[in-house]
Amino acid sequence: MLVALSTQDNVAVDEVGGKAASLIRLTSGGFDVPTGMTLTTDFFGDWVQQLETSSEWQAVTSLLEGFASTQIDLQQRTQLGDACERVKSLASLLQFTDLQRQYIEQIETNLGAGLMAVRSSSPEEDLIGSSFAGLYETVLSVTVPDLQTAIRTCFYSCLDSRVLLYKLEMNFDSFTPAIAVIVQKQVVSNTSGVAFSLNPLTNDYDELLINASWGLGEALVSGDITPDTIVVNKVTDAVIEHRTGDKGGDRSTEKCLDDTQINQIASIVKKIETFYGMPMDVEWAFDGQQLHVLQARPITSFVPLHPSLLTEPGAERHLYMDCYLRDGVTMSAATTPMSNDLFNMVVKLMLEWMFAIPEEDIDPAPAGLHLDTGRAYMNLSYYLPLMGSRELLATQAKRMDPMSAAVLTSPEIEQYIPNRSPRHLSKLRLLFYVPGILWRTRRAIAVLFRPVFKREKFDAEYKRLMAEFEQYIKRPLEYSRPLRESLRDDMVRAGTVTMECTYPAFTYFYIMTERMRRLVDQDSDKQMSLIDAVVGGYEDDMIVNMGLMIYDLAKLLPALEFEDLDALAGKIEQRSLPADFLERWDEFIERYGCRGPLEMELSKTKYGESPAIALQQIASLSNSGSEFNPHDMIQKKIKEREQAFDELQHILSPRKAKKLKRFYGSCRGYAASREYFKHHLMQIYERAKKLLLYRANEFVKAGRMDDPNRIFELTLADVDEATADKNFDIRAAIQERGAYARKLRAQVRHFPMFIDSRGRIFRTAPTIIEGDEHAIVGAAVSPGIARGPIKVLNDPLEKDVKPGDILVAVTTDPGWTPLFINAAAVILEIGGELQHGALVAREYGKPCVSAIQDVTAQFTDGQIVEVDGNAGVVRFVEES
Repeated sequence: MLVALSTQDNVAVDEVGGKAASLIRLTSGGFDVPTGMTLTTDFFGDWVQQLETSSEWQAVTSLLEGFASTQIDLQQRTQLGDACERVKSLASLLQFTDLQRQYIEQIETNLGAGLMAVRSSSPEEDLIGSSFAGLYETVLSVTVPDLQTAIRTCFYSCLDSRVLLYKLEMNFDSFTPAIAVIVQKQVVSNTSGVAFSLNPLTNDYDELLINASWGLGEALVSGDITPDTIVVNKVTDAVIEHRTGDKGGDRSTEKCLDDTQINQIASIVKKIETFYGMPMDVEWAFDGQQLHVLQARPITSFVPLHPSLLTEPGAERHLYMDCYLRDGVTMSAATTPMSNDLFNMVVKLMLEWMFAIPEEDIDPAPAGLHLDTGRAYMNLSYYLPLMGSRELLATQAKRMDPMSAAVLTSPEIEQYIPNRSPRHLSKLRLLFYVPGILWRTRRAIAVLFRPVFKREKFDAEYKRLMAEFEQYIKRPLEYSRPLRESLRDDMVRAGTVTMECTYPAFTYFYIMTERMRRLVDQDSDKQMSLIDAVVGGYEDDMIVNMGLMIYDLAKLLPALEFEDLDALAGKIEQRSLPADFLERWDEFIERYGCRGPLEMELSKTKYGESPAIALQQIASLSNSGSEFNPHDMIQKKIKEREQAFDELQHILSPRKAKKLKRFYGSCRGYAASREYFKHHLMQIYERAKKLLLYRANEFVKAGRMDDPNRIFELTLADVDEATADKNFDIRAAIQERGAYARKLRAQVRHFPMFIDSRGRIFRTAPTIIEGDEHAIVGAAVSPGIARGPIKVLNDPLEKDVKPGDILVAVTTDPGWTPLFINAAAVILEIGGELQHGALVAREYGKPCVSAIQDVTAQFTDGQIVEVDGNAGVVRFVEES
């Protein structure tokens, strides 16, 4: 029940908790840790057992079980908080046994001459996947008479509602209270603080950040003061920045660390990082000139890079772009190995078609495309020296992706331009490759001209191929074939449709749109406004129509039906609802069952797999009371488009008016092509998932696998090998394959678009509007002005968007479409005019501003903002 921090025994984390286990490890490693002892989890075992059998604790667990399937709102948080307080009141009646008092007396004998620090140590905190930072209690300046009270205080913290909510968020299997308590000699520190072995502000692995303040550091932890901030280059030991904070008192603005102390801290933190083999968060304190280590825990919130992407510390850095955040993919969260494998196959098959090279012989890495890294990264540094006028390139790219355009023209990008490109990508070598490349890609080039020179023949071929694919993709599943072989056939068939018809159609649509824009006077606000109307209002957009169907379903049943979604799902299965709803529902599932929120991640549930996903979004619209009718808005946009076209016909010269008519007809004919590649891919993914889960259930029945959903932590080759070889160890493969993916999922909520080879997240300098300190400047991608409260969403099912809310998200995919109906406006981090968020916002008449960095950190629910989609500006406003 009592373990000294200086013990040489192997002590389990379950026994002493994460914090104590780390202190024991640091002590054994020779680091200067204050003397202390730990009351183990067994010390509190009887207390936990008594509480677990109480009605008060049963009430807590009942609430938590109810929360598992719903969004936790303020009322539920209050209910849980009240229930936890009742458990704490019960715990206050528990008495120390004679044996417990003996152990406490032993601590008093060993440490009682002076002040003590009493600290919680949970078996679940300070681990790689969970930190519980700030949730457990620490009591400082404890004397012998107060020791028992301090120990109780730390114990009570494991019953706190904040701890239980964190466990729920992190998907812990058990809510059972568990705690150990550390009692240490308190360092009489003149200066203390924390240090991070990587810079948490920039994610830079070669920078070390120190926060420092006077005294014991309670004010720093509580946020009552602004500490000194020092950034150190870990390679050269040079101080990059030393910013003095407002620490309060007479010495508020005086630096509390000198150069020698900074070097001491940097040296010890680097040693601790090496000792643990991972980035660490270190608490430290100076007693005079003596540096003590108070705690070290893994940093759990940085963005890791796959080892194959890292360059050596201090070496020339590469800049990577995350292709998963590009249009058509838009996966900002961590993905599974199976989804990565499928994306890898898609890319390689596209390259096979373009270059006539067998898929198995394609290695994209020498060309700077890294697909086996948990994400899909493009090495921009390979290509920056080859780019001529980056300003021209950025201008062309702005409508597709304003953030990339800003990066290309940012002065900060110069540091990532190498003196020379890799030899195989040098201009001379590429010039040598050009004839071969042109010959190999002749098919890809030739198909682009079909809509131009053979319009009628192309249109007929377009319709035929599309109809044939719809028949092909609905054929019965072949469970006996190797999975990869079957999916390859599907992807080749879809690729043929894409490259032969939807790719040239979309390219032609985009070119015609741009040519229409060039016909008008760019300096005329009126003409620019008219052309904006002409290139919008396309009623055959697949994803806009998906949102319309969800809206219609919300209006076909009384709002009361949506109060119990499980019961409503049962009625759909039993066919006991009005015929008009069931008919529309069947049509929706038939057409869009393969789609859904976060749809490019294979493991995510799609509309056709479970009614619950669609019903949650339908219920949100049904219960909102919104008067916005998207059908009316679509008709309004169509009317505005036609009126704008007619007006431009009279404004432009006869020659330009004739061109406008021709370009306009082409755009209308091919507008729907924008979504078909993604839709066909989702149809293949739907089949893939059914085949995978069939295999997974067979593996579970055979006792080779425990949870069928963990099949997404394998690759296609793994599944085929496991099917053919009964001795293939599936569980071991899951552990090995899924380890890095699980690490990414635990640490990263949203990945950055640009990151360098030492982990630094690339951010462009914000644009400032002089005299308007409340403005955040982004890119205008959908016109209009709206004001309302912020609603930040990390995924489309996280919370409801109420009528008038300003929807804030990193990026969106088609599964977000229903949320746009209630939203007054949309703010995005990633997305250009031709990407999903902007397209849907324009069709629904909602202002949208994109290219605002760190949106989920910059905005908080409830803040009132004005979104100016005309100027690309978001302003914070005072609520009246």
